[in-house]
Amino acid sequence: MSNSTQETSLPKIYNTTALIAYIYAALIIVFAIYKQFFYVDKTWFHGFLANGFAVFSAAVWFGILLVFKLFLNRVLKYGKADSLIIISLVFLAIPIYSLGSVLFSSIPIYFAQEEQGFNSLASFASTSISSAILLILSNIVMIVVTILLGNRIRKIDVILKDLFMILGFSLIILGVGSALQAVSVIDSDIIIFLPKAIVAAVLGYILKETSQMNYAELSSTLKVEINENVNLTKAKVSSQKESEKVEKINVSKKKEAITTGPEVVPYVDINELENKELVLSYFDNLSTDELNRLEVVVAKNYTQNLTDDQKKNLIIQYISERKSYDHNRYAPK
Repeated sequence: MSNSTQETSLPKIYNTTALIAYIYAALIIVFAIYKQFFYVDKTWFHGFLANGFAVFSAAVWFGILLVFKLFLNRVLKYGKADSLIIISLVFLAIPIYSLGSVLFSSIPIYFAQEEQGFNSLASFASTSISSAILLILSNIVMIVVTILLGNRIRKIDVILKDLFMILGFSLIILGVGSALQAVSVIDSDIIIFLPKAIVAAVLGYILKETSQMNYAELSSTLKVEINENVNLTKAKVSSQKESEKVEKINVSKKKEAITTGPEVVPYVDINELENKELVLSYFDNLSTDELNRLEVVVAKNYTQNLTDDQKKNLIIQYISERKSYDHNRYAPK
């Protein structure tokens, strides 16, 4: 029974993570409403709650991303987003540790300083300047990585193509929104919370839909996609190799044509020529310029250097064939 389950369904961790992603998306919406309408800055309770949710949010998102990485690798056999997700996990761990350690060490201060307001970020920075700098750098890196990751994710088309496209563009919007908020172009937190809630919900829906698929059918579908991609790549490589092979053959043939032995230069016995006396008389009376011109004419048909005797014989053949000695050859008959 268990073997059949393993073969036809995905591990339950994906379905569980989908549920967590839904709950996480709902909590983000609730916190966004609280932050927009009820949050009071520079009060101990609201500062503690905001910092606490920031640590909780980063930790939950860390877990969801980790499972999503396993899902891409083991289920979809897609590894192009690996490096970006790993970078995201590393730079998510920084605020979890830095902000979390300061938060827990400051719990007595929050409760001891009742009604003595102070901003949570100022409290964090005063506690650890180095941690504050790490947090700022982490935010910058996460903005860039989120945009790049969104661009990679939107190109996944093996299954649920439309959902992956929505997820990818939502990540890009989240990265751009975070950048705009970081440079104070937009002050509202909605530009961050809303895209992040959409990302979590869509990611959860993808995991839920995939976990309900028959794993054997899913694997065969993915194998067909992978084989098609491999065959396409092989076809391109084969076509390129064939072109290179043809080109090498053509070059080889050209080299062979160039490097073949001496060409056969026709040689005619002058004594057997018709009108031998006229031909020789015409040849002997050629001017130097005309003789040079005829040498060029007969030599251009050969790649090898001709001897003087060969040139002479070819010129005599030329004169004989064209009857150059007959000045009336073009006269009307």
